[in-house]
Amino acid sequence: MKILCLLLFSQILLSNVNFVDRIGVIVEEGIIMESEVNNALEQAIKNLKKNGNQIPPKEFLFNNVLEKLIMDEILMQKAKKFGIRISDQELNESLIRIASQENLNLKEFKEKIEKEGDTFKSFREIIKKELMIRRVQSGLVRPKIVISDQEIENYINSSEGEELISTEYKIEQILLKFPSNLNNKIKERYKNQAKDIIKEIDDGLDFQDAIKKYSYLKEEENFGGIYWKKISEIPSIFEKKLKSMKRNDIFGPLESGAGIHIIKLSGIRGDSIKVEEQSLVQHILIETSEIRSEKQAEDLINSLYDRAQEEDLGILARIYSDDPGSKLNAGKLDWAPEGVYDENFEKTIKKVKLGEISKPFKSSFGWHILKVLEKREKNISDEIIKDKAFGILFNRKFNEQLQNTLEEIRSESFVDIKISSS
Repeated sequence: MKILCLLLFSQILLSNVNFVDRIGVIVEEGIIMESEVNNALEQAIKNLKKNGNQIPPKEFLFNNVLEKLIMDEILMQKAKKFGIRISDQELNESLIRIASQENLNLKEFKEKIEKEGDTFKSFREIIKKELMIRRVQSGLVRPKIVISDQEIENYINSSEGEELISTEYKIEQILLKFPSNLNNKIKERYKNQAKDIIKEIDDGLDFQDAIKKYSYLKEEENFGGIYWKKISEIPSIFEKKLKSMKRNDIFGPLESGAGIHIIKLSGIRGDSIKVEEQSLVQHILIETSEIRSEKQAEDLINSLYDRAQEEDLGILARIYSDDPGSKLNAGKLDWAPEGVYDENFEKTIKKVKLGEISKPFKSSFGWHILKVLEKREKNISDEIIKDKAFGILFNRKFNEQLQNTLEEIRSESFVDIKISSS
């Protein structure tokens, strides 16, 4: 009787379960259920309608959705094999970025998703899966991409690269025009005259006044200057020098068929133009350790500060500094912009006068004294432009290589499709 009751109870439970779901695809060691395919199809149609796009023929849509599910399953198996994990922090940061693209905070974004009939939990899982797939794709494709310096240079100099990078130059010039009876002796005399003019400018003559006094082009528009032109619109003899020039630099003499030129880069503009202030710093670091207490470290740095008023800071750094990176270089660090060092280190660099030794201070690394040896403004536009060009070329090659890699992986994987669109 007891067994009969159990059987009847089991039948009641089983009668409420839907067993229509079947295996849709076998992919290597995993499976895709038919319900997953149907759900993905429904979601694809929903997204097409939401974006106002035309729904393609059923067979075409089915094949595309199915192939994406198969490829995602292959990559997720690889993610598991490679031990790829996405932390909660990384996932939350991605969700916050997605929400901010719609000008919403995370709470508002969650409410929006649930209002549209989806659960935030399932949305989180979708994003987590996408992040894992991207991580696998990156790991498979990145090692196959090689971009040479010459490729970067060619791209920057191409019309496409120029349009994207869009740097414009403002050039003032003085032209000493050659006479019709030109010979080498006259050329040499004009070059020497250009050198004398540059010396006058170095001694205080304004470049505009030098143009009015000496240039053949002084009656031309903009006194013969080349204003706000891209590199392809600038004479090649100027172009070669411009890349190594900073704003307000003067260069000459430059020889062309027309004569001898002196040029001044009076302006440069564009999205990629940036000048940063950099500091060259010398320091001593004293760390605490098992054999040196906090008090001992502080006493030592105070003693070194007193000695540095009379002794060479570089020699003291070689003997006492605990910074292995700068110790052998007399305590000198590399040129660095603001924001590279520890917060207290940065504050001291800003506060101390050039060539003066700071009073002892503490950072997260230990106790220091430092001296700012030099400060400069460096035009890092060229590095930014190269980074931007590299990024464009990398993304292009990545997408090309990704497609090839995915096709290779797909062809090598065991896939048994058991369902059809009908």
